[in-house]
Amino acid sequence: MENDSERNLYLTPIFFRWIILANVVLLRAVGAKDVPYSVIIIVFFYNLILSFFLKPIRASFKRRPSLLSLDFLFCGLILYLTGGWASPFYLYSFAPLLVAALLFKYRGAVFAASAFSLIYSLVLFLNGYNMAAIAKMGRLDSLISNYLSFFLIAIFFAHPASLIDKLETSRAEISRMKEELERVNLSLSISVELGPLSERELEIFMLVAKGKSNREISSELFLSEMTVKNHLSNIFKKLKIKSRDEAANYFLDESSQIES
Repeated sequence: MENDSERNLYLTPIFFRWIILANVVLLRAVGAKDVPYSVIIIVFFYNLILSFFLKPIRASFKRRPSLLSLDFLFCGLILYLTGGWASPFYLYSFAPLLVAALLFKYRGAVFAASAFSLIYSLVLFLNGYNMAAIAKMGRLDSLISNYLSFFLIAIFFAHPASLIDKLETSRAEISRMKEELERVNLSLSISVELGPLSERELEIFMLVAKGKSNREISSELFLSEMTVKNHLSNIFKKLKIKSRDEAANYFLDESSQIES
């Protein structure tokens, strides 16, 4: 089960998409960018679907990483429809990079950034921005920065996702160690309460309390059944009990008192 920090981290790409869309709407409203309303509506409903079905969609991406390519292609299409180089949706295209980084860590980040670099190159070409045109504009440095930003952003988000995975592993290990320590502490506490018994008698007593038969005890401890019976006789005398049921009840009473 994911914790709050992990859930909030996975919500980041969703908030990111909505913020970029809101910015595009604002630019369109003030006349700074002539973005078709049809594109804005498409992106709005796309964001809506991702928001409402975040968990199953994320699970699908995790089971079949190739499905993430659909998100890349959608972002590439939006860039193409809104001008490519000068598209106000340029930052929106970072969203699937964040998803890939969060789901698949560093390897996913590098692969996603590489794949989207190819899509971005195709989008620029289809919009008439080939290498010669970009060089003529004196924007080769900007183009290189754009490609570099894909990798930097993806790797940047892969880092906290990787840390969360390590923290979850450490938390599970600490929980396991805590349970083991509690078990050992209980066993030691019971041993103190059952001081009159020898180490072997304590072993046999605890197995009897768990409902083991003499044959099962003899097999587990590599003793003869007669030896087990003799030990049981001594145990019953020392603890002043008369039956196996009383032994089990005695053990449960001591355990509950120690735990409380």
